[in-house]
Amino acid sequence: MPTSIPLGAPIWADANAPDLAAELEFYTRLFDWKTFDAGEEFGHYTELCLGTSVANARAVAGIAPNQTDQPDRPASWGVAFHVEDCLLAAAHAEKLGATTITQPMRVGDDLVYAALKDPDGGGFGLYEPLNDGMGFTAYGEPGATAWFEYVYDGDPAEPMQFYAELLDWALGVRPAGGPDAPVALRTRETGLEFGGCHAADGPERDLDPQWVVCFGADSLDRKTARAVGLGGRVVVPPGEERARTAVLSSPSGALFGLTDRFAG
Repeated sequence: MPTSIPLGAPIWADANAPDLAAELEFYTRLFDWKTFDAGEEFGHYTELCLGTSVANARAVAGIAPNQTDQPDRPASWGVAFHVEDCLLAAAHAEKLGATTITQPMRVGDDLVYAALKDPDGGGFGLYEPLNDGMGFTAYGEPGATAWFEYVYDGDPAEPMQFYAELLDWALGVRPAGGPDAPVALRTRETGLEFGGCHAADGPERDLDPQWVVCFGADSLDRKTARAVGLGGRVVVPPGEERARTAVLSSPSGALFGLTDRFAG
């Protein structure tokens, strides 16, 4: 297997941007990321990394400028999950009620990728790595992706049944009580807990069902304030629980999370 990331787990996160330069300015100042432009052949897809040089760069995520036929497409973050065979997984997802947005396609010699929407309308990707080192090489630490939360206005267990069947997840209901108890998400084979689903509350009720990509912060309050100072906006403020998460918007409107909860 080309990567140590377990099957079914998040393997990559990226965003689209109407104004790539402005988005890179915001995120690099917020997280101190370094950027690596893949060049014109790959539409100037830009990899975001921790580290100070190519030699020690560790991949966190990516950002792509909007395609010329969709210049005004709203900025957004998305997550892709590790699958063994993208073509088979996409066909299975359709049988389970998903809608294919982009058919499985090979990206160079590196990966096969498909973009879909789950039965509730939440976007996600299927990612088949073809080479060693594909996917996250920085994960579960400050400045890297650390958690993936699905926001849903209803019983959290309902939308996760689709993913559990597609990606062989184990769903664990947290001991919060009641029909709307949050659901923990784990890969069944390795037991890696990488995210959760909770019932939307407060400002979240205005959000469509979706995955929120959360980046680790060693000081959640300080990092949230920093994001606001750079032109971001707080959509859902940090809660009071032990492991806290805040949902923010970049200056262009892309939702993302900051968390001091780390996958493991």
